[in-house]
Amino acid sequence: MLSKLGFLALASIPAALAVEWTTFQDPIEKAFTIDVPTGWTAKGGLFRLGYSDYRPMVDLQSPDGKVNIRLGDISIPTYSVPNQFHAQEGSVVDLGAQAQMTVAQYRPGEEYAALYARVRFHDTCPVLAPQKLAGIASMPDTPEEALVKHSSAGEAAYSCGGARIAYVYAKTALYGTFWQVHTLASLVAPQDQVRAAHAIVERGVKSFKFTPAWIEYQNKLDQEALVYQRQRQQMRRRVLAQQVAQFEMRMQAMQNQVAAFEHRQAGQAAQVESWGNILTEITPTTDPLGNPRNVWTGSKSGYWTDGQGNVVNSDLSPGAGWQALQPKQ
Repeated sequence: MLSKLGFLALASIPAALAVEWTTFQDPIEKAFTIDVPTGWTAKGGLFRLGYSDYRPMVDLQSPDGKVNIRLGDISIPTYSVPNQFHAQEGSVVDLGAQAQMTVAQYRPGEEYAALYARVRFHDTCPVLAPQKLAGIASMPDTPEEALVKHSSAGEAAYSCGGARIAYVYAKTALYGTFWQVHTLASLVAPQDQVRAAHAIVERGVKSFKFTPAWIEYQNKLDQEALVYQRQRQQMRRRVLAQQVAQFEMRMQAMQNQVAAFEHRQAGQAAQVESWGNILTEITPTTDPLGNPRNVWTGSKSGYWTDGQGNVVNSDLSPGAGWQALQPKQ
């Protein structure tokens, strides 16, 4: 895909600047450690939304504020492949306190990176011009899990306002009935600092490690999740009522923390909804009576309905009897 796009040679850009490193540890559950540059602002951690729904994220800002790097993203869920029970992409598979999954067809890494870039850089780069980068080393591969049926890695790069470059790397993995984003890294930096920023991303991906104590803790939670789910499905939650209630209260507190962390967005729920809409190519609208109406995203600026369930994507009214749908802000 990138072979047909613009080309930016980075061979003349100096290699990564000498960087001193320090260790950042997840402050929430002490779940992981990762190398970060000394003097940079590092924030994030492991955000838990369920027994088995945990989302690590680290956001790095350079001292001069010109470079932003993000590893992981709290808005990215596990995805459920559409089936007879959950066929509509963008809908949610509610597993209660265990996890929340979004229904979506599997996306290869390159496609996912391009879709994610539209959300990640929406405010930072109003216009994204696809750009191919030269002189950038390949991202280090991550070990493959035994249960993975297929995986795919890819990247997307863009000119951001001319003077900066926006970049995303994604590796997705399909397990069968569900899929996940195993590695997600993104950055925005001035052109002359892209290689240095990319080297920091590489170091972060290589150095990221879950702690042994947390792995043991998570294995225990996964076992508890199986018991919880059986009880939930069999409608016999009385045995676990107190335990589940306490856990769900912790989940609510964590979701509040997620919303605070992403204060520039309209809260975590809105961010996830926005990302899910872009991934599944859905535009939320409101009909003339004020009812919500999701429509397939089109290339034109307007959406029109004839009141009989038909929708047209057009810059101009299709004619008499058609009324405008208002995109949700």
